Amino acid sequence: MTMLVEKSDPLTEVNFLKESDLIKMAASNADLMLRESNSQVYSRIIRTSEIVETLDLDMTFLDVLKTVGFTFRPGIKPPHDTMIYLSGNSDQRGQDIFDSDCWAWKRTETEHRLAVYFRLFVDENARGVICVPEVSGNCDGGACHRPTIDKLMGIITTHFPNMHPLIRRITKENPHPVIGWSEIGLGGIRSVGWLFDESYGQNRRVGQLADTILSPFIPSPRSRFNISAATDRLFVLESDQPQLFRQWKNQLGILRSELG
Repeated sequence: MTMLVEKSDPLTEVNFLKESDLIKMAASNADLMLRESNSQVYSRIIRTSEIVETLDLDMTFLDVLKTVGFTFRPGIKPPHDTMIYLSGNSDQRGQDIFDSDCWAWKRTETEHRLAVYFRLFVDENARGVICVPEVSGNCDGGACHRPTIDKLMGIITTHFPNMHPLIRRITKENPHPVIGWSEIGLGGIRSVGWLFDESYGQNRRVGQLADTILSPFIPSPRSRFNISAATDRLFVLESDQPQLFRQWKNQLGILRSELG
């Protein structure tokens, strides 16, 4: 049987976009300045924006926050009595671990400010880069309870109409805005791992082969299963995807012929 031979040059890493490239393009589209840090919690590189807005915790803002259950008052028992807390008073009953729903300042602090920035990551199911709002400030400790942060951002979005454009995209239905592939001119782009699953996901043996040293597949789909600090997934333009499928098919055919 005569094998089909790819006439054009094979696709290599230089033909693909990296996950980090996509985040940079999305950030540029949203007018965000990026910074990177290694996270021991997530075991990978975390990409966040620089601070996009800073808000004073003045009486007008506090009055609005009170309407949705926030309080701003000193702690009572030591050592908390040395701090003053903006608390979301979140109901976390039933959880094994309670996430902080407070921002805390020393009681000697006279200015209380909150700062908004975004954490960005690629989500192929969402077909774009998800931008998760985070809130820090000049406080000594901030909330990490996601519903509390989202509730606070909902108030900011509603009562501060002149915020950064990405903040204005936050809604109750969509608390974490998505910068879609089409917004950055990459409609239809997919990761190498996603495309491999699409092509061979129903073939268990081929899938297992891709995870061995005998794997003939170049580019390798292994990064789909090994997302770590060292991994920068490769993404394929829609126009190159048919060639990639043909390339993998030829590589698999060559291995079969060599094994007899």
